[in-house]
Amino acid sequence: SEYVPALMSYIDKYAVDLRFSQRLVAVDGANRTATFACNLPDGSVEHRTEAFDMLHVVPPQVAPDFIAQSALADATGWVDVDPHTLRHRRFDNIHALGDVANTSNAKTAAAARKQAPVVANNVLVALGRLPTLAHYDGYGSCPLTVERGKIVLAEFTYGGTLAPSFPGWLLDGRQPTRLAWLLKARVLPALYWQAMLKGREWLARPKPLRAEGAE
Repeated sequence: SEYVPALMSYIDKYAVDLRFSQRLVAVDGANRTATFACNLPDGSVEHRTEAFDMLHVVPPQVAPDFIAQSALADATGWVDVDPHTLRHRRFDNIHALGDVANTSNAKTAAAARKQAPVVANNVLVALGRLPTLAHYDGYGSCPLTVERGKIVLAEFTYGGTLAPSFPGWLLDGRQPTRLAWLLKARVLPALYWQAMLKGREWLARPKPLRAEGAE
């Protein structure tokens, strides 16, 4: 990813001990220890216990039970939709967007903002009120705060393809910038609360789909 160099520079700056292929499996709060399942190069798993002063845990993302245990879900528990039309693969009258859908995009508000007009369009197609299906390209945006006043604005579509919203001379999302910080702090809250959530989204027009079900 083209965003990695900027992020890694901050990993080095803050002297972060970055460890991959480890999964938190147990916490002993009284003794302040955490146990991790570590995947080793030979394919085996080793359990390691580490002491901590402060532990910040982000649990695995899962769908709610009423979705995961329903006929709408795929084998992993998410609503089973076509990644482009966002229409259910088995039930033509059902569409889904946001975190509960099994699309591979980054699960962000920016993704939902792009998905909502697609779903609205395609529901109208299912009702016979519009002729052409719309297309979601997997867009997601992750404003990554690396220090106070600077953000790396990662924007990409399916497959990790870069999808910047601004020309590079104005805002290069691959670099930490003050402008990206101002966008996140001052502009996006108003966009979400005053436009998107009130149905006043005028910037996320859905793209027409060339062929139904196209990958």
